[in-house]
Amino acid sequence: MKQPIQNALFFLLLITLFTSCKKRSIEDLPDSSPFDIYAAGREGYVAKYWKNGNAITLGSGSGSSDANAMVVSGSDVHIVGYEINAAGKYVAKYWKNGTAISLTDGTRDAYANDIFIQGNDVYIAGQEIANGRTTYQAKYWKNGTPVVLTNENQQAIASGIALVGSDVYVIGERRNLDWLTPITCYWKNGQLTDLSDQTRTAGDQALTLSGNDLYMAWSESYNSSGQSQTRYSKNLGAPVLINDGSADVRGTAIAVSGSDVYIAGSAIGSNAIVAKYWKNGVPVALSNGPQSAFGQSIAVVGSDVYVAGYSDAGASGTAQYWKNGSVVTLTNGNQAALIRKIVVVKK
Repeated sequence: MKQPIQNALFFLLLITLFTSCKKRSIEDLPDSSPFDIYAAGREGYVAKYWKNGNAITLGSGSGSSDANAMVVSGSDVHIVGYEINAAGKYVAKYWKNGTAISLTDGTRDAYANDIFIQGNDVYIAGQEIANGRTTYQAKYWKNGTPVVLTNENQQAIASGIALVGSDVYVIGERRNLDWLTPITCYWKNGQLTDLSDQTRTAGDQALTLSGNDLYMAWSESYNSSGQSQTRYSKNLGAPVLINDGSADVRGTAIAVSGSDVYIAGSAIGSNAIVAKYWKNGVPVALSNGPQSAFGQSIAVVGSDVYVAGYSDAGASGTAQYWKNGSVVTLTNGNQAALIRKIVVVKK
């Protein structure tokens, strides 16, 4: 009786092995997605980006670094951020296909916050300490040449940049030295326009293009509790307040698809900070606690909505993105990590 049982067991083992091998070979096939997903940020305080989940290190490791923004143009990956040098100064950085270029000389703290490509020209927005002062000057670099937007008697930063034709738009924030409260503003070809006043404290700013239409978004604290409101505008028109019934709406990024306007960010939930996006003002929650989560960037491709950011899950927090509400984790939580920009491009 033992032999038939042994033969049967052997036969079952062969079937199991064959099935498992077949399953692995199917899973090992190349990704059939028509899109590449890029995400830029940091892990362990080292600037990185991920392409389809695979990490590429940008920072040299000699000092802390971060990647703040990214553009993918053809086969070229353009990323901006900063790296701390041996003297402890923040150096504004631009990485093209992983090769680092310093925008500043490292004698004064500086940051690169956003990037825009027009033809062969590279525009990068950021700020640098004014020479001999302790105040930041908002500026942008065109092909490495700086254009200063503010004088040394203000504190200012440039958060985002875009071009409409030959017009250069920069969004950011500023305050006079006799003010306590920074306000939201933008510059068109260097000409300053304030978007708010000192009754609201500037938070995050972003801008994007849809065709030739320029969209700006900004969040501001409006009360002593630090709760935020978020507004956006189209072509410098009247601001639209996101009014979803919540007392706290902090938008950090904007994307436009057709006539739909998407804002990514976060808001206070019942037991944690909740990552969200708003489609034409209607909120979509991406997390529900117990760990806090934050939306930092958004991309819309067809009917798919990608929001990137981070969660407090894990020992130190995880870099992640959500596709249509489903989370994709890029790091294991052993080191502090986050995503500041997500870009989805057709292969």
